[in-house]
Formats: sequence, structure tokens, C-alpha cells
Amino acid sequence: MRTPKITRLQVLETALILLETEGIEGLTMRKLADALNIKAASLYWHFNNKQALVEGMADHIVAMVAVDFQYEDDWSTNLIKITSQLRNALLKHRDGARVFAGTYIISDNVLRINNALIKTFIQAGIPVASAASSTMTVFYFILGCCIEQQAATFSADSDFINKESEFDQLSKEKFPYTWEAKEMLFANNYDERFLDGLKLIIDGLTNKG
Repeated sequence: MRTPKITRLQVLETALILLETEGIEGLTMRKLADALNIKAASLYWHFNNKQALVEGMADHIVAMVAVDFQYEDDWSTNLIKITSQLRNALLKHRDGARVFAGTYIISDNVLRINNALIKTFIQAGIPVASAASSTMTVFYFILGCCIEQQAATFSADSDFINKESEFDQLSKEKFPYTWEAKEMLFANNYDERFLDGLKLIIDGLTNKG
């Protein structure tokens, strides 16, 4: 009896499961093949190399973002909803933002998200070229927020304590303004930081010109 062929979807879903334990650096084609109980060479029917696999994973991670999105009259509300969906999708998987960062995927999923964001900025009265530029700014902002949050999540508590101690020693005398902002800088309030940053973008575009 022949073994059923492994599908592309099975490969991607298994890769994302493996990502939770191995992280992006520890994920290899060999480990993935072992998890699927197949030979590594069999993976190349679906993905030529790890980069192609990562791009497939990135596309799969955002597969449900902005699907059948219902636009409201207020463009800023639409922006918050779309970007929150994207952020949540990236945070759902360990190193999800790092998987997505640096990929240049042309797919229905990625183009749909881009289209939704560009449409939202055009809704705000921004020309298409500026809307596209604003979309890239928002992508960079979300990726940065998510990468920082996920890095902190997987850092040891003792390492965080050591960093706070180093911060105290270095900043208190030499960098007084940074020292004064310590409570905010070390706060575990990533949702608030995300919304604050998004509000700055919204306010900037609203007041532009």
C-alpha cells in the first residue's frame, strides 16, 4: 500500500507547529521532514529551499486577514481593524513577525491586505501613491511592534531583570530624560503601545497639509 502524498497545506501547518518549539532559527527542512515522517527530498516538491518555505508560512499566517472586510464610513476605524487583524495573526505564532518580515510574496492574501490598507488611506482622501507609502509605513510599524513583543515573550525573566539593572546604572546619571521614562519603557503594555503608535500615524495623516 502506497503512503499518501503529503500536501502543501500539511507541510505548512506542520512547519508552523514546529515553529512554536524551534523558533525561526531552529526550523530546518530536515526537522520538518522528520516531523512529517518523510524524507527531506520529498519537501522539495513543494518548496525549493527554506526561504521558499518561510514565504509559504508567511502567506499562510495572514490567510484570514481582511477577508470579506466590512468597511465603515470612518477610515481610521477601518485602519485600526485591519491592522489589528494583521497584528493578531502575526502574534499567533512564535516568531510570526520575523517569518513575515523580509518576504516579498505576491499572493491573494498579501495583495488583499495591501489593497484593503490602500483603499482605507484613499478613503481618508490621500492620493494613491501616498496611500501606498502609508501602507508600507504601517507594515513596518506592525512588524517592529510584533518582533519586539515576541522577543520579550521568549526572553528569560532573569535576563529582563539584568537589563533593567544595567539600565539603572547607565541612565540615571548620564541620560536623565530616558531615566525619567523608565516606567513606560519597561511596562508590559504592548497593546497600548500599538494603539498609541497607530494613533500617531492617524493624527499625522489627518493633520497633513
